This record gives sequence, C-alpha cells and structure tokens, in this order.
Amino acid sequence: MKIAIDFGHGTGEDRGSVGYLNEENVIREYGPLVINELVRLGHTVINVTPMQPNLTLGQSLAYRVNIANKNGVDIFVSLHVNAFKKDIAKGCEVEYISLAGKVYAERISSEISKLGYVNRGAVKRENLYVLKYTSMPAILVEPFFCDNKEDCNKYNAAKIASAIVAGITGQVAPVEKKEDVLPAIDHSIPTTPGIYALPGGIGYFEVNKEKGRVNFHLDKYNYITIQDNEEEGNRIILTTRTKGSKILL
Repeated sequence: MKIAIDFGHGTGEDRGSVGYLNEENVIREYGPLVINELVRLGHTVINVTPMQPNLTLGQSLAYRVNIANKNGVDIFVSLHVNAFKKDIAKGCEVEYISLAGKVYAERISSEISKLGYVNRGAVKRENLYVLKYTSMPAILVEPFFCDNKEDCNKYNAAKIASAIVAGITGQVAPVEKKEDVLPAIDHSIPTTPGIYALPGGIGYFEVNKEKGRVNFHLDKYNYITIQDNEEEGNRIILTTRTKGSKILL
C-alpha cells in the first residue's frame, strides 16, 4: 500500500495546540515511528509534511493535499493531538469524510483505545481541508488530548505509533533486531561520483545537484543534510547512527 503521512501543523501560520504537552512536538515524536513501522511492513510511505518554515495556513494545507494527490497514494493519514479546554475532554478519535475513510477511522480509534484512552470513535468532519480535497480515503488521527493531564500521563509515542499502524494495515510490525537498530561504525569513504573526501582521512561531503542537496558526512551513518528544491523546499536534517534522523529546519 502507498500511504501519505502528514505531521500536522509546524509551519508559519499553521500551529498546533499547547496544553500539558505541545502538539507539534508530540506529533514529531510518534510520527516518525509510524513511518518506520509502515516501511518495515513493506509499505511505501510518502511524507507530505511541508518543510518550508513560513507558510500561510492555506499554503500549508494545500501543500500536504497536493503532494498526496500527485503521488496517487491509497490513503492519506494526518497525525495530530486533540485539545479543547483544560481537563474537560479526553480520549481518542479519528476524523473522516468518506465511507472508506470511516472504516480506517473506526479501526485506528479502536486500536488506540486499547492503550487506556476513552474511545470517542470515528467522527465525520466535512469542513477539514485535508479530508475534503484529497482524492483518496483520508483520515485525521487525534490519539489524545494534550490539555488533559490524565491523557498526557498515558502518552507513549511507540505504543501510539504501533496502534495507528495496526489500525491502518491490520498488521503488527516485526520486532527489530539489535543489529538493524544500531549498525556498525563505518568510517569508509565511498568512491561513487559526487563524493568528496575531507582532508585527514575521515569525513566527506556528498553532492546531489538534481535534488538540490548536500550531505556533510562524519561517516556513513552520521551526517547533516542541507536541501533546497521546488518540491520539498528548504530542509536541514541531522542523521546519526544511534538516534536516527531529526528535522532541524
């Protein structure tokens, strides 16, 4: 299955809620885990989250939808965290607009509720841009309320990610082997075109003109990516052998 994953908010005028936890931070904790599990299960993932830092709300929403439609994905999944009034509302819900989306919404909400959250179920929303203008089944996941202390105390990024993946696919990702999680240190310098070794015998930089990208490597698994292209915009990404990748900008 080809799946579009959207990390909600995070740019310009498009900001998330803040309660006991910050919505944008939470999404960017459990979101990459959702992507990792889907990939390990053999699915193709298109990350439609905009990287440009100063978009209007309309530009932010349109970017996500346009990338998903352009790639012809099978399902669009927007990741969020809910908010209402401090310690009033709680639980998980998944919003949808189509009958096909409702099927996914019910399954995901049910899986998340197994973690101890009140199951608010599938909720039909006809006025949400990312649901209304996507050309495939689309859902928006609200796993808990960031302004409810009880919900926040239950929060576990890995468990929420696994519940979402199980709801989307009906599959459970296999347990990772230690060697898959932590590859061996590799200071070798590739000899492929576009690789330029640094003086001193360690480190190199890698140029990809087509992608508008330069990678500054300590070694194979530790590097900083600086990118600017028309499709994804500006990005700075830090990748390490032990911590994985983190978008800095």
